[in-house]
Amino acid sequence: MGGVATLYRCKAPSDLVCRCGKVARRLRAMEIDFDEVRVPFLKRDRPEVEELTGQRWVPVLVHGDEVVHDSHRILEYLNWIKGQEVP
Repeated sequence: MGGVATLYRCKAPSDLVCRCGKVARRLRAMEIDFDEVRVPFLKRDRPEVEELTGQRWVPVLVHGDEVVHDSHRILEYLNWIKGQEVP
C-alpha cells in the first residue's frame, strides 16, 4: 500500500474494544504504515471527520485520494489493496 495512511479513530485505550481498534489491528497485521488521529469522544467535536466524509463517525481511513469510512468498508478496502499488490 503505497503512501502513508491516516486512521481517524476514537480515544479508546485499547485496540480490543471498538471498531477503530479492529481496523488498527488489521493495518498492523498487514504491515501498513499509518498515522493515528485520535478524535474527541463527542461526535459534535469532530469537524475534521465531517469535512472528510460528511458525517462524524469513526473510524475513517485516508489513503492518498481515498477516504473510506465505516469499519467494514475499510476492511474491504484493505483487502482489495492487498490483492492489488504484486507478489
